[in-house]
Parts: sequence; structure tokens; C-alpha cells
Amino acid sequence: MKIAPSKILVVDDQPEIGWLFGKVLGEDGYQVLTAGTGEEALAKIEKEHPDLVFLDVKLPGQDGIALLRSIQKSRPKQLVIMLTGHGEVKTAVEAMKLGAYDYLTKPLPNDRLKIIVRNALETVGLSREVHGLKQEASKRWSWDRFIGGSPQMQNVFELVRKVATHDVTVLLRGESGTGKELVARAVHAESLRQAHPFVPLDCATLPEALVESEIFGYERGAFTGALDRKPGRFERADNGTLFLDEVGNLAPHAQMKLLRVLQEGEVERLGGKEAITVDVRLIAATNMDLEDLMRRGAFREDLFHRLNVFVISLPPLREREGDLELLSKYFLEKFNRDLNRSAAEISDEAMAIMHRYAWPGNIRELQNTLKSAVILAGDSILPQHLPVRLLNGHGGTQTQLETWNASERHGEFLSVQPASRAAGVKTASMKQVAKNAERDLIVETLGNCHWNKAQAARQLGVDYKTLYNKIKAYRITQDPEP
Repeated sequence: MKIAPSKILVVDDQPEIGWLFGKVLGEDGYQVLTAGTGEEALAKIEKEHPDLVFLDVKLPGQDGIALLRSIQKSRPKQLVIMLTGHGEVKTAVEAMKLGAYDYLTKPLPNDRLKIIVRNALETVGLSREVHGLKQEASKRWSWDRFIGGSPQMQNVFELVRKVATHDVTVLLRGESGTGKELVARAVHAESLRQAHPFVPLDCATLPEALVESEIFGYERGAFTGALDRKPGRFERADNGTLFLDEVGNLAPHAQMKLLRVLQEGEVERLGGKEAITVDVRLIAATNMDLEDLMRRGAFREDLFHRLNVFVISLPPLREREGDLELLSKYFLEKFNRDLNRSAAEISDEAMAIMHRYAWPGNIRELQNTLKSAVILAGDSILPQHLPVRLLNGHGGTQTQLETWNASERHGEFLSVQPASRAAGVKTASMKQVAKNAERDLIVETLGNCHWNKAQAARQLGVDYKTLYNKIKAYRITQDPEP
């Protein structure tokens, strides 16, 4: 495979400087681009993604230091060497603080210029190698986290291995809490894009008005509060993988723009006038019935067919025979370690109750349940350490599944019963105890997250709308009354 030459951009208002750099560096096989103004430089950086930028301090209009700040905002890892005709220590110090790789005084001897470029590009190469090693470590972690001996999960593992190296769109389908993001990360980690970013976005946790700006980015002044340019998730995932979780929640206009990106390979920021070419692998996930959404006109059929290229369906926990014990053992060890607890086992009685329960919230619900139980338990997790709904559960009935789905939509209850409420179960109303426990947990989690509702929703294992409804129902404020 032919390797493309390294790109070097020379930003200088004197054309002869660009010509000289092109002549000298062209002898060593580099591709030299030139720009005479800051605006022209930003446009070429955006389009060409140069490996190295030589930037003159003195430019017409926007000076080099101001331009360096702009470059660092749009491409924080861009390698920049500042140039000047006058050695100014103060300017050099400012440039280095802003992240410039070096600061040089013109004119430069040809041999020295070649050495500087070679050393700078070797720095880029080492940085990319380190990034690749980190990605490799991430890949191993992803596979280690896959737990399941059931035939259904073994089939999922095999599908991940088969599709990972083929650069096609993947649609992950399954109930909430079945581990769709973990599968997406594994597909990325096993793919040819593993050395590039994996960028996730949960479409259900953001208000509808913010989804488009997050996915596609925006220009300064595109809307009230847009004080600066912001690249979207597509741009951040360039050459890597974009994971759109709960894609069924996208509004019609966002669906249309997503379809256009998938068709054209170009993204346009909100308020922008130019299309930006992106090379992104898309993995989408949903717990919704997309076919039903299409019949009701809530999801575009053409977008569905763009997403529905290679489908991996994740089984619910209640259908994964034998995996409940494996996952419980993993979470028990994890939470003992994380919380400095010593619950050595789950009692036979507690495990029997867990087996009778349908786990409509799947692995996420199991994780929350065992985390709470480890906090409450001593040496062993007993039935009284389990949440009320497990003790009242009657197996995997349709009614129980509908109750869980309704609670996810309307925020009726969470999955954790704090120790402070356990003693009151015998005498108080079970429903009231659960509500009091839930309110306490929400308040505590919001406090720990500094009232970042999206982060709190992720920690609680519910979507943003569910948490919002719970806060409203319990009349929780940022400074709740005792």
C-alpha cells in the first residue's frame, strides 16, 4: 500500500517563503501547502489536516498568536511551529504556552529546516504510536468485559468478530440495559479504525434542541449562546467510530440531516455555509421497535435502511441461561473492591429470588441491585438485602415487564433501597418505603454529580426524561428543605 506523504502547511504573507519551503522540503518527499492569511490557513487546516504547520507571527489582519489560539480550539493536537523575522522572547514564551511545538527565527538554513521537520514529525509518529497502544489496551479491556457463556451471548461474540473488520454500519437492537455500548466499543476495538476515536452520544439523554448541535456542531453566532465554533460528534469521530445510542429518539429534522451525512459523507455545522468531509463508521443502537415507528411516521424508512445494514440483537438477561451467576459473581467482586466491602457470597435464598425475577432492566438493573446489596450486606447477601420489587416479584410475567417499562417512562421507582430504610419495611407501607428510598437516592446522586442531571441519570441507570419526571414528582430542588 502506498503511503501518502506528510503534509506541511506554511502560513506566511510572503509568497517567496512558501516557495522556498516547498523547494527544500519537496526534495525529501513532503507535500507543502501554502496560505497567506489566517482565514485561508484555517480553511486549509480544516480541509487538508496537515501534519505540521509553520506559522508566521506577522500576518495581515489576524496575527500569528491569535491564529494559533484559533487552531488550538479547532484542532487541539495540531503540531505548530512559529516563525518570525525578529527574535522576540516575550512572543516566543507566549507561543510555547499556547502549545506551539517550537519557535524559529527566519531565515533558516536548508539543512536545519529538514532536521526540524523530521524531528517534529517523529514526535507526531510517537504520539500516534502511544495512542495506538492505548487503543490496544482498550480493546483488551472490551473483550475482558464480555461475560456470558450462554449460546445467545456466544452468538453475539461471534457476530462482533465477523463484522468488526468490515467497514459497514452496525445496528444494535435490544432492551434497555443489555450492554449495547459495550458491544459497540468492542466492534470499534476490533476494527481497522481502532487507533482513531470512539465517540459516543446517547440521543435520549439530551434535550431535543441540543441533539443536532451535538451531532453536527455549530458555528459562532449560529444561535443564542453560540459564542465560539464547536465541532460536532461526526467531526470528532473522523477516521474513527461514532456511536449513536437510542437513535430512535432522534427528531425528524435530525433524522433527515443524519441521512444526508450517511449518503454524502459530508457534515454541515449549524449556521455553517461549507460542507466538511468526514470519514466515520456509524454504529447505532435502539431499544425501540423501529418498524413500528416507521408505520406511525415517526422514523424515516430511508434512514432505517441506511442503518439496518448489519444487525446484532442482544438478548435480555432473562433469556441468557446460566449468565445470571456469571454476571453476579463479576459484579460482587467488582463492588467489594470498589466499595471496600467484604460480601463473600450471595446466599442460596437470595440467588433463588434473583432467579425468579424477570430482570426487565437487564444487566444495568442487576448491577444497581448488587451494588446496593453489597453496601447493605455483611459477609453474605441475604434476601433482606435485595430491593422490595425482587421480594415481591413473581417471575418473568408480562405484567411485570409492562410495569418496568412504565416506570422507565414515568419515573415511578428506582432499583436501590438504601440501608437507612431497610428497618422500616416491616411496619411501613412497602410502596412508601420504596418512594422515600428513591427520593433519598436521587438527592444524593444529584449532589454527587453537582446537579448535572445527564450525569446523574447515567449513574442511576435511567434516561434523562425519566430522571426529570422523578425530580418533578418528588418536588426536589437544588437546595432541598430538610
